[in-house]
Amino acid sequence: MKALQLFDLYLPHTMNWAWQLMPATPEVEQWVAAPWILKNEYSSPEFRFFTRPLQQITGVIPSNEWAWEWFSTNLIRAEKRWPIYRNYLYQQLKNDPPDVLHAHFGPVGCHYLPLAQKLNRPLITSFYGFDYARLPFEKPVYLKRYRQLFEQSAAVTTTGELSGKWLLDLGCPPQKIHPIPLSIDPSEFPWVKRTKRTEQLRLVQVATITDKKGHLDTLEALKIARQQCPDIHLTIAGERQDPKLFRQMQEYIQVHDLAQNVQLQDFLPHQQLSSFLGQFEVFIHPSRLTERRDCEGSPVAILEAMSTGLPVLSTLHSDIPRQVLHERTGFLVPERRPDELAKYLNRFYHMDDPEYQAMSLAAHQHVQQNFEVKQSAQKLRQLYQNSLGEAT
Repeated sequence: MKALQLFDLYLPHTMNWAWQLMPATPEVEQWVAAPWILKNEYSSPEFRFFTRPLQQITGVIPSNEWAWEWFSTNLIRAEKRWPIYRNYLYQQLKNDPPDVLHAHFGPVGCHYLPLAQKLNRPLITSFYGFDYARLPFEKPVYLKRYRQLFEQSAAVTTTGELSGKWLLDLGCPPQKIHPIPLSIDPSEFPWVKRTKRTEQLRLVQVATITDKKGHLDTLEALKIARQQCPDIHLTIAGERQDPKLFRQMQEYIQVHDLAQNVQLQDFLPHQQLSSFLGQFEVFIHPSRLTERRDCEGSPVAILEAMSTGLPVLSTLHSDIPRQVLHERTGFLVPERRPDELAKYLNRFYHMDDPEYQAMSLAAHQHVQQNFEVKQSAQKLRQLYQNSLGEAT
């Protein structure tokens, strides 16, 4: 079976979960198409890449998403209006089409639906968060486009049952919605034995600096908790995608005299993440729906942290309650409630080692049993197979 994976950009570092999923189905031949392709650690020689002639001729194939960022961003935007790359793909595929097309994110599915129809092949579209929560309300034209996509796609996937409700509200037939959780290879994030001392806490948040990740809630919770937990330390690592938000974080730290308790780090390469997480005792990730309706789907960073044995403090947001089991693998609070976060920081701070070890091991086992990438890959392979049966 040949599957054409469709992206706007292949592949930013924050989408490592997509790369992990593809080789987990060795019986599927993976083809990759995107208007702009990067040559980084996700450029597997086992994949067939459809690099647009512009990149082939110029030889400009950057190693990361920040190089040529202005050019690539505008090139991708232009493709939506003038589908030059989509037409190029049709010419490349018309005599040797894939068996199934798999678009990643709703707008990508809308853009490549005409290609799937011309090739007479089924299209599967995966939704991940902003594409169902924010985009249809910022750009209402997508309400109409999504209805067409839902009607004519073979299937759509979400990261879980809770996010699937958003698609139901947008008009997707329930029989076409297939929850397939984002997953990881737990062997890349082995369990780390940590000793938890009472009245001490080393806390970490690894997330791109954007509003939906809840960094300001993290800092406010730390400020509140520090009153009763003086030996508490927080490290925040992540790409500074929102410079304004990052400046707000810096100002908050300065105004509230948190410099002794907070360390800010830049983007962390994925291959260094496992060893980095081993330095800490708790992972915090207070996701929230933003004023622009941006949201998470199922943050993979939570799974990576839990796999190493880090209990997680997070929020009742999207599919996170499926990842974090309250009172067993961590704690969950309502969104935008730093006071509630602070309460559980206090609990972690005073937690003794036996209780901590039980929660740490439960977090690791939960990921192994329910979020192993081969499980999700087999669900996806079966969905591919089913779509072919329906197409015939």
